[in-house]
Amino acid sequence: MRMLLSIIVAIFGSIAAIAVKGTEPTLIALSIAVTPLALTIRSRKAARAKAAKLFAATCESVGVSVDTKFAHQEGDSIIALNPGARRIALRVGALSKVYSYDDVRSWEARKVSRAGGAVGFGGVGTVAAGSQNIAASMQADRETGLFLAVRDVDHPEWRVSMFDSADRARWAEILRQEFREGGVAA
Repeated sequence: MRMLLSIIVAIFGSIAAIAVKGTEPTLIALSIAVTPLALTIRSRKAARAKAAKLFAATCESVGVSVDTKFAHQEGDSIIALNPGARRIALRVGALSKVYSYDDVRSWEARKVSRAGGAVGFGGVGTVAAGSQNIAASMQADRETGLFLAVRDVDHPEWRVSMFDSADRARWAEILRQEFREGGVAA
């Protein structure tokens, strides 16, 4: 959303710069228009670099490489498994922990769809319905992913963000093979 807003500001600023006669005002208007876009691109690059560092650190904490099929990162959540050492690393935001396979009690891959949708009539009704629909969508997103229950009194349940159904199915199968069938998932 922020990127889209920056692009719109840059486009309107560029149009305004072209409409203004003279070189100096045009350059000033153009630089003002492009600055938000440049800052957005820069902050996104920094966020991607930070996420890559956290992913590498999480994988390293259980002794696997970042290109393993036993690691997943989405949003601010990470899961990494080391089948040989029988350890699992979980990270959500700033919280990160490593558990042994014996500490994992259960797991579930869930997809929650928001039910229906509120409809509003008139200006106030439309705004109210829109806010209800956004809240329902955000709640459904929070309830979608891979959930793991672990033996930990401080953090007994973890949610690894997985919006793609293929990722959820793949990880449910990996965990099934690792924890229930006692072997390295092939």
